[in-house]
Amino acid sequence: MKISVPYGDQKIYFSLPEENLAEILAPKTVVLRKSEEKEIFEAINNPIGTRKLGEMVRPSDKIVILCEDISRFAHTDKILIYLLNYLNNYRIKDKNISMIIALGSHRPMTKREIKKKVGEEVFARIKVKNSEFKDKKNLVDMGFAPGNVKMWIDKRVISADIKIGVGSIVPHPALGYTGGGKIIFPGVAGEETVAQLHLRSALFGGNIMGWADNPIRKEMEEWVKTMGLDFIVNAVVTPENKTYKIIAGDFVEAHRRGVIYAQEIYEIIAREKVDVAIVSSHTADWDLWQGAKGVIAGERIVKNEGTLILLAPCFEGIGPHSSYIDYIGSDSCEKFIREAWEGKMDKKEILPLSVGALIARIRKRIKLSLISDGITYEDAKRAKFDYFENIEEALDNVFQQYGEGIRISVMPYGGDSYSY
Repeated sequence: MKISVPYGDQKIYFSLPEENLAEILAPKTVVLRKSEEKEIFEAINNPIGTRKLGEMVRPSDKIVILCEDISRFAHTDKILIYLLNYLNNYRIKDKNISMIIALGSHRPMTKREIKKKVGEEVFARIKVKNSEFKDKKNLVDMGFAPGNVKMWIDKRVISADIKIGVGSIVPHPALGYTGGGKIIFPGVAGEETVAQLHLRSALFGGNIMGWADNPIRKEMEEWVKTMGLDFIVNAVVTPENKTYKIIAGDFVEAHRRGVIYAQEIYEIIAREKVDVAIVSSHTADWDLWQGAKGVIAGERIVKNEGTLILLAPCFEGIGPHSSYIDYIGSDSCEKFIREAWEGKMDKKEILPLSVGALIARIRKRIKLSLISDGITYEDAKRAKFDYFENIEEALDNVFQQYGEGIRISVMPYGGDSYSY
């Protein structure tokens, strides 16, 4: 059987005997019943769990809009221009509105990338800046969140009267799903805070991708309640980047409604556990920091001692934390995590450790293989991935290991979907 999976903006083609193919675990197709413009209008004018935005604002208010970065795919340009005009209708002038790109600890976006993400008109009308996460002179000490996480937040967000979050809802390894309160914490938090939040997730120890009401997210949301996130506008988009649903309102109640819509697309129940899963990192293709989500998305369908083959172009290489790849390959992550929680580790290493440990744990149960143009053979070995030049070599390897009766499943969108 001939199969294709996304690989960046290209496709990788390969063949599998029908008797070996268990299933193709692709996101589900949904019917788009409304135009994007109608989704935006109805969501913002019919918020879930809170008053209408127009009833919250006053003409003198300083408003900050927190927008997701380019690692997510909501059509934020369409949402943002509607929001600006909506706020203008309530006598909020453009000069009183600013926007922060919520980077977490991702690399800063370029001016060109920002213009594309927010739209030319929005960029021309209001100030749009990347969040600050490294220099504590640009952050405010907000004490401690539940879970004993030290809170440093971008001071431009703290000083605003009204805070609005705009982004998308997709499965996420550390918080279950993106969207909702995540746009503040860790979106506009300092690097130390981002690291400690991920450390909390690493300490939890389980795979929470796709679990919205997990303990780590609930801790995050408790703190966001104390700080205030007044309104969210979150989108659920299809793998083809079409807007399926938009929700708006309370950052918890509206978010959970959005999760239901996201599950309709991205939650995939497998019929069987398999010897091998072939997983594309799409749409998280930028680097291995993002692309390794495919490992977390697909590992639950692989038998013990099975193999997961990750196809990840990684245009920008390893990503923002080069030591991350060493922690993936470490057999001492549990020890390092304890030391980090006890304050015995360099703070700069806590984030790459916490994210790398999620993959390292999986690596102890199953074998990991990698096909990537952006990761070298040497770096793959640092992470203890088996490295292959192409899918044919990887398939030859697993057929030799598991024999002619091997069962294989394919996940074409491991960057967004998850299966169990």
